[in-house]
Amino acid sequence: MRTGRYSILFFILITGLFVSAQTGINSPYSRFGLGQLYSENQNVISMSMGGIAIGLHDPTAINPANPASYGSLDSSMFLFEAALSGNYTGLKTTTQTESSNDITLRYMYLGFPISNWWKIGAGVMPFSKIGYDVEVTADVEKFSNVVHAFTGDGGINQVFLGNGFNITENLRAGVDITYLFGKSTRTSMIYFPDSLYIFGTKVESNVRMSDFVFNYGIQYDIPLNSSIKLTLGANYANKFNARSNRNYLSYTLLGGYDDIIEYVKDTIEYNPDEKGNIVIPQRFGVGFTLVSDKEWLVGGDFAWQNWKEYSAFGQSDSLNNSWRVAMGGSFKPSHTNISKLYRRLTYRLGARYNHSYLNYNGTNINEFGISFGVTFPMKKSNTEIDLGFEIGRRGTTRNELIQENFFNFSLGVSIQEHWFQKRKYQ
Repeated sequence: MRTGRYSILFFILITGLFVSAQTGINSPYSRFGLGQLYSENQNVISMSMGGIAIGLHDPTAINPANPASYGSLDSSMFLFEAALSGNYTGLKTTTQTESSNDITLRYMYLGFPISNWWKIGAGVMPFSKIGYDVEVTADVEKFSNVVHAFTGDGGINQVFLGNGFNITENLRAGVDITYLFGKSTRTSMIYFPDSLYIFGTKVESNVRMSDFVFNYGIQYDIPLNSSIKLTLGANYANKFNARSNRNYLSYTLLGGYDDIIEYVKDTIEYNPDEKGNIVIPQRFGVGFTLVSDKEWLVGGDFAWQNWKEYSAFGQSDSLNNSWRVAMGGSFKPSHTNISKLYRRLTYRLGARYNHSYLNYNGTNINEFGISFGVTFPMKKSNTEIDLGFEIGRRGTTRNELIQENFFNFSLGVSIQEHWFQKRKYQ
C-alpha cells in the first residue's frame, strides 16, 4: 500500500530528527511546579485553532484532550498520527536579552475500532518539561557579591490508552488510562565569587516519578438543522498522588563555578532514596464546537486546575489555580478532486489566554498566543500533512521579571488506512 510506505518513511524521518535534535527548553519559569506544561495543544489541528479540543471530534483525527472523541472515529479505519514540534524563544529583561530554540518529537498516536460503539486511542507525548539556567547576583556593600545559581532539566512523559464509547447516536463518553513517567534534576547553589575562602552551599535534588492517572470525558451532539451541529463537551481528572523517589543532597563547598574545581567541605543533609508523592491536582474543562457540513467550524474551551493542591514530598510550591480560555475555527472551501490546491486545503485560526499557576513578586506570569495552520491532503491516498504556527508571549519585564516571546511550529502527518473493510470479489 502506498500509504503504508508513506508511514514507514515518515516514521524513519521523525526518528532520525528526534535522535539528532536538541530536545531541551530554556524557560526560567519551568523552575516551579512540574515545569512547563503541555496539557493543551495536543495535536497540530487543535494547536492551529488556539488549542480548542474539549468539544472537538473528527472521524479521521485523534483528540486526546477528550477521550469521548474516540467514539466518533471511523469504524473502518486504522489511524496513525505523528508530529514534530519546534520552538524559538526570545527572553528579555529590562537590561538583557537571550534566545533559545529546540525541535523535538511532539507526539505519536494510534486510533482504531473494536466495534461500532467502542473505539481505541493510544499514544505517547510530553506532559511537562524542565529546562533553565539562571543566576541572580546580590551586591553586598563591604563584602563579597552573593550569587544564587539555579539549574534544572528533565520532565515528565505520558503514555495513554483511551477508550471511547458511543452510548447513543449523539452521546459519547470515554476514559484515558495514562502512565506518567520521567525524571528531573534541580540544582541550586549560593557562592561568593569575590573570595576563594568563603564556603558556598549547594543543593542537588533528583526526582523520578511513575504512576497511573485517569482522565474522563463526555460529548453530546445537538443537530440544529440539516447542515449545522453543535457539540458540547467536558473533561475531568481527579487529584492523584503520583509515586516518586528522590535523591537529595546538600553540602558546603569551595569553588564549583566559573571552571573552578569543586571541593566538598561538609555534608549538610543526604537522603539517597526518599519515597514520597507528587500531588497532581484535579482539573476540569468545558468546550463546544459548531460545525457546518465539514465546511466550517468554530469552537471555544475553558479549563481550570486547582494547583493550590500541588505538593512534592510534602512541600508546596506556592502555586495559584490556573485557567485557560481558547477560541478558534477552521474553513474548508467547496472543491472537487480536480480543484486547484488552495481550494482543497483546510485553513485554521485561533487564540488562547492562559492564567498560569505562577505568581512571582506579586505578578501573575500569564501567557497568550495567536495561532494559524493549514492541512494539505495528499493525492491518491488517505494521508494529510498538517502545519501549525503560534506566536505568543509569556511573562513580563515588570518587577524585574523575564518576558518570553515565542514562536512555535508543528509539522504533523495523519495516515488513514482502511484495514477493517471486507474485500468484495466479482
